[in-house]
Amino acid sequence: MDQESITQAEFERIGRFIYGFQRHADPEQLRAAAAAGALAPNVAERAAALVRRYDEALDALQRNTVDGMPDAVSDDELQAILADAAAFVQASGWTHGENPVR
Repeated sequence: MDQESITQAEFERIGRFIYGFQRHADPEQLRAAAAAGALAPNVAERAAALVRRYDEALDALQRNTVDGMPDAVSDDELQAILADAAAFVQASGWTHGENPVR
């Protein structure tokens, strides 16, 4: 992403979303754990869906911000993803670097 092509406010919005998600779970760790079969099947499915939503939102934010449409992903949608990340962590027992019990 070319940081010169977006405003400071847009850059901070993307940063807050990334930080907010990673406060709950590192998407790279979730991807790796799900791919390695290290999670119970239902937890792996939920983790994969959550990371997919995160990736899609982040891609849309970056693409649309550069294209001059920073609000293409609503704040409500971002907050819903963050709330789902928090709920996933609580329900699964996921912590950074540690997998829930299978």
